[in-house]
Amino acid sequence: MEKIPELKDWRGLLEKRLNKVTYTEEDILEVLYLCQDYMVEIQPAGQWVGQQQGFINQMQRIFNDMYFTRFNKQPPPRPSETPIPEVLLDTPEIRKQIIREVALSITKPGNEVSDAAVLAELKQLGKKLDLVNPTATISTILRGFRPQFEKVQGKRGVFRRQE
Repeated sequence: MEKIPELKDWRGLLEKRLNKVTYTEEDILEVLYLCQDYMVEIQPAGQWVGQQQGFINQMQRIFNDMYFTRFNKQPPPRPSETPIPEVLLDTPEIRKQIIREVALSITKPGNEVSDAAVLAELKQLGKKLDLVNPTATISTILRGFRPQFEKVQGKRGVFRRQE
């Protein structure tokens, strides 16, 4: 098996050096030589990616032809991902449990979390709060979990994770 070349953030390394350059003759030569060195390092990585891409393209062509030969039609377009079905958080117990779990999952101890961020994460997970004011409900629930969350003074709907 062919060894995967080591990748670096060559652009980042060069930009870091450019921030320290005063554009004297020595600085310009140093950047020029650095660019040449990085190009030599990048070449094997580029070749490796090209080989990977060539192999994948070849397999795609072969299996596309195989599909056409076998079924006498072009393969259909790839189906889009099915959306996550929404789960309605309709009981107070379920709401408390899920909101607490989500708030804990998106924060670390000492970090702040807002009721809007928890609501956004709930939507991302396919969970739905069918309420008039869901952020107020989230704030009320988080306020009830004092060991884990403390209300941040002066910030509406923002809590700091304790543990």
